Amino acid sequence: MTQPTVGTESGDLGTGGIVDRRSGIAVGVAVVVANLSNYGFQVVTGRLLTVNEYGLLAGFMSAITIIAVSTSSLQTAAAKAIAVGENHPERRGYFDNLTRTAMIGALCFGLAVAAAAPLISRFFKIGLLPVFFLGAYAMPSSLDSIAAGRLQGAKRFRALAIYSAGQAIAKLSLASILILAGLRIGGLIAGLALSSAAIALWGMTASREVGAITTHVLGPDVRRGFFAFLLLWVIVSIDLALARAFFSPHDAGVYAAAAVLGKAVLWLPAVVTQLVFPHLAERSAKNEHSSSLLVRSILVILAMSGSAVFGLYLVGGPVFSLLYGSRYDGASDIAWKIGLAMLPLAIVNLLLFHFIARGANRFLIWMAAGAAGEAVALCLVPKSGASYAVTIGATGVVLLVLMTPAGGWRQLRNVSRRSRRATPSAG
Repeated sequence: MTQPTVGTESGDLGTGGIVDRRSGIAVGVAVVVANLSNYGFQVVTGRLLTVNEYGLLAGFMSAITIIAVSTSSLQTAAAKAIAVGENHPERRGYFDNLTRTAMIGALCFGLAVAAAAPLISRFFKIGLLPVFFLGAYAMPSSLDSIAAGRLQGAKRFRALAIYSAGQAIAKLSLASILILAGLRIGGLIAGLALSSAAIALWGMTASREVGAITTHVLGPDVRRGFFAFLLLWVIVSIDLALARAFFSPHDAGVYAAAAVLGKAVLWLPAVVTQLVFPHLAERSAKNEHSSSLLVRSILVILAMSGSAVFGLYLVGGPVFSLLYGSRYDGASDIAWKIGLAMLPLAIVNLLLFHFIARGANRFLIWMAAGAAGEAVALCLVPKSGASYAVTIGATGVVLLVLMTPAGGWRQLRNVSRRSRRATPSAG
């Protein structure tokens, strides 16, 4: 497999920059397939479940998503270790130090969730069995993240693309089968755990050649990533849990449907962070600047996310009617507002990877303050989709202002001017 080439500080995100053309296309296609499958999962569940059940599933899925994103700290730790050469290719066992300690941590989490099952069950207004499946999900989620991190750190972007798409397709396929079999919410949660476990085992096998990673699950890189992604996902997802608690069951279901497409604005540019992070880690290890690469990445993210918001505003109504039907009237008007709120958070997401690559910690203070402030605000503002969207967007803007590195806005303007000047000659 051809390895992507590392560009210079003035390189771009395309061919000759940080990744070869085939790998870039493969990752882009995989992101499209994964997103279509993920949103297909939402559409299938939205159509086959009642509106009230869908609102319940959305609140419960927010907890699953927080687990998945928290374990993604294992992906960044694995990717960074391999990108900077801290792995041992000669040792190709399945259970290196990172994997063993991650499995122990997942087991402890599962036991803690089981102990708290009665309380969690009352909060989500759901039976005990799905809560137990929630605790069990931490194990395959951890292995999934480690496998993805191994492929990402080795810059095996095409293999990572196939792996990521496989996870999403497996989730959609199994969810459809289980709902049609009449297993409803509990069956869906169990199915997510099983499909994730199966694909994760495949990924762990496919990535064995990178060798052992000696990082501990409580090491500084894992801790930093854990708190960063956990706080980001609390900021992004807590609205769904609170909507389930404070909205009427029908309004919670409508808001959940709106959030599905609105929050796509945040995850569409995931291809950028997937490609950029190993290079950010390499440049940090070599004490090289990453400002130009970071700014160009921000411009790409703004273009992708901004286009998505505009699309939601223009055709959101017909899209919701086609995907969800008339039961979710009003969701399209909320969706584009949630999408607009995701724009600053999409850049914050990139900045998280920058700070993790640099080994910084101070940004976690701002993230924690943002998460706490947003949670309080969501409890106080009027209980409507528009109010929730404004609150999330305000949180993102404040975080973006606080977290942007010194001189970042000036660098962004300079790169933007150079890009505009270069456009006529490029044609």
